[in-house]
Amino acid sequence: MGYKHFSVSVIIQALLLAVTPILFALSLKYEYLIVTRYSLVVAYCLQVAGIIRTVRKSNREVARFIESFRFGDTTIHFHNQDKDKSFQDLFVAFNKVVSAFRQLKVDKEKEYQFFENALQNMGVAILVINEKDHICMQNAALRQLFAIEYLYRLEKLNQFKPGLVEQLKHLKAEKQQLIEVVVSGRVLQVAVRAVLMQQDGQRLKLFAFQDIQGEIEQKELEAWQKLIRVLTHEVMNSLSPVNLLSAGLKRRFEQTESEDGSIQLNDQDRQETIEALEAINTRSKGLTRFVESYRSLAGLHSVNMDTCDVETLLSRVVMLMQDNLRQRNIDCKIINPTRPLSYELDDRLIEQVLINLVKNSMEAIDHEAGEIKISAVEERGRLVIGVKDNGKGIPREELDKVCVPFYTTRRHGNGIGLALSRQVMRLHGGELKIFSTQGEGTKVELAFG
Repeated sequence: MGYKHFSVSVIIQALLLAVTPILFALSLKYEYLIVTRYSLVVAYCLQVAGIIRTVRKSNREVARFIESFRFGDTTIHFHNQDKDKSFQDLFVAFNKVVSAFRQLKVDKEKEYQFFENALQNMGVAILVINEKDHICMQNAALRQLFAIEYLYRLEKLNQFKPGLVEQLKHLKAEKQQLIEVVVSGRVLQVAVRAVLMQQDGQRLKLFAFQDIQGEIEQKELEAWQKLIRVLTHEVMNSLSPVNLLSAGLKRRFEQTESEDGSIQLNDQDRQETIEALEAINTRSKGLTRFVESYRSLAGLHSVNMDTCDVETLLSRVVMLMQDNLRQRNIDCKIINPTRPLSYELDDRLIEQVLINLVKNSMEAIDHEAGEIKISAVEERGRLVIGVKDNGKGIPREELDKVCVPFYTTRRHGNGIGLALSRQVMRLHGGELKIFSTQGEGTKVELAFG
């Protein structure tokens, strides 16, 4: 519709160009039409000049229109009151397209400003770099976190921790890492997460920094409080009977002491004294074992990583526990992964963790038809090993305590099994998760980093 007049104009000019030579040829038959022949020649030249002018003008205006899009110019305007009516509708169509493009550009700018303001005002520090390690974007939270006016070069981050830039470059996408930086003489614990993005054919890497020093200090305080309560309970349980027995022995010896300073004991007193000393010795040994358990927990600092076949590892654990499982009539199943899984881990420590988890599941099953399922899956590139039972489950109020060192609900438990297991998983860059419903069972997941 917008090109109607333009099309009609071009068609008319083309028809005239076709008809004029025919009329000129017919006029040659009549010698008296000399003036007509000259008129047709002049008309033909004017027609050629006219169509050349039309084509050149249309090309020029179309070129202007295309160039405006090329450079993103939305201020261009085509005058639709042109003397040549054949171009009026064309210019109206051009103006509509430019107007639509202008509105789209405004909407995009509003959207960009919205996200720009959101990034600048959010509490998480954001840094975006390109493939050449040039900084593309940073927000106010990043400058506030590192106490700087502006980050011009990525290498400046090394002043807060030597080698920090290389550490960031090697941080894998969708992975989180805890780093320690020193800002203005203050040590901060910062969680860093990396995300890969694509923009205009360029690969970008976004880093999100979050200061979790306050949260860590709060968790440390809570952990110390829990640990102190457990230590106090355990030590007092051991020392109270020792104090009572030693005080009783002291009184007995004082009562049986003769005038010359010698102590005379009858057979009954001698037997009771021996029993009291044996009780003191037993409690002392128990306290020593408790301290040894604490030392084993505190002494775990590193792991020996090696490629391990996960299915073989799970089979070995079940084989080691087979006799205990058979004695308690518990069925233990391995849900093998859909494809062979090999993973970098310390198989010795993980084997011990899995044995401990299977033992815990066995203790939790207090009925017939007990069942334990051990599974291994790969979720978004992460290995997740699960141990699930249909035991009595863990009460909700105890879920946050079961990994506290020396906390136990079992009669003969020492309370370090799950604490050690969690420590092993942290050394693997992973985490230990516990899901439990009382009366239905418990599932423990080992999610590797």
